[in-house]
Amino acid sequence: MTRPILLAAPHRLPFLVGTANLLLLALWWLLRLTELHAGVALLPPGDVPAGLLHGPAMLNLVFAPFVFGFLLTTFPRWMGYPDLTARTYGPVGALLAAGSAIALAGLVMARPEMLVAGFAVEAAAWAAGLIALLRVTLRCETDGKPRVWHAWSALLALTLGFAGLLMAAFALHAMDGALLVAAMRMTILGFLLPVFLTVAHRMVPFFAGNVVQGYVRWRPDWLLVLIWALLLASLGGALLPLPLLAAIANSGMAITCAGLLWKWWPRGPAPGLLKVLFWSLAWTPPGFALLALAALQPVHGRAADHALLIGFCASLLVAMVTRVSHGHSGRPLEMSRSAWFAFAALQLAALLRITAALELEAGSLLLVTAALFLLGLAPWCLVNFGIYLRARLDGKPG
Repeated sequence: MTRPILLAAPHRLPFLVGTANLLLLALWWLLRLTELHAGVALLPPGDVPAGLLHGPAMLNLVFAPFVFGFLLTTFPRWMGYPDLTARTYGPVGALLAAGSAIALAGLVMARPEMLVAGFAVEAAAWAAGLIALLRVTLRCETDGKPRVWHAWSALLALTLGFAGLLMAAFALHAMDGALLVAAMRMTILGFLLPVFLTVAHRMVPFFAGNVVQGYVRWRPDWLLVLIWALLLASLGGALLPLPLLAAIANSGMAITCAGLLWKWWPRGPAPGLLKVLFWSLAWTPPGFALLALAALQPVHGRAADHALLIGFCASLLVAMVTRVSHGHSGRPLEMSRSAWFAFAALQLAALLRITAALELEAGSLLLVTAALFLLGLAPWCLVNFGIYLRARLDGKPG
């Protein structure tokens, strides 16, 4: 029996889910902002402000499927093992899809209890994916192979992300605003930033070394330790709260990211698919600098978060997902027109969102940013739908 196309490779179904969530959540948020700032109601009214649901939904429903699709593909390859089987990765993708459908329905119908239920199903997917990745990593240890620190770093980030997801679900169930804020800090500082920086530490020097003449691959293990120490200090400073600790840690991250960016930056000609990785990383020094300022004087709104989440994470997401989607579908390893359009739109959206935060969350700027975010990413999402739903162009399996 022929395997369903969405189970032909570990990334297909999770990437499809993440792409659909990205597009639908961007549309939902634009409609809610239109209601809030233009007085045009296009969705059912709800008792819970959409602003409280926006953060947890975007963080958990958009990024997590892409992260699992990527790591379920790369973990065995990092350790020299065959690809995982559909029996292992299939349930993860199926649960991500089911949880997303329930959560999105809850958002559209303004029923937070359905969002909580969707998060619960996603937590099951998260647990299944975490166990699958842990088994590969433990097999590497028992087989006596060299320890892959990137795998352990990613596993730690996924564990903290799982805790953040459970915290968010409980906070929404109990309508506990303080716990919801803590859950978002856990997800941002304990999951998203460390997992994206871990992947960058592993892949960016590797990619650059393959295409830039004379490039020296620099990715010492101590750099991962330093990044984790600073991010955990930042998280502790945010949760306890200890503003001075958070400010020092975030300042350290700004300096560290500036240093690694200078060290990694190619000194020779490089293809666009590589350049966008460095341009994405260029958001980290100013993003962490803003986070340090916000810890001491919280007058900058959500400027720091959006510099890091849109400027860095979303930009790097477009770059890495394009690379994986093209490379695993028999397409050329290059930025397509839709990918360039999406990447450029994200740079402008990040700048506008930061400006809106500095202007006391100006409604007009928020609307423009949300519209740009949606319209910029829509063509890229639609192209990717076609990639994940079709067989490879070169006829190879996967």
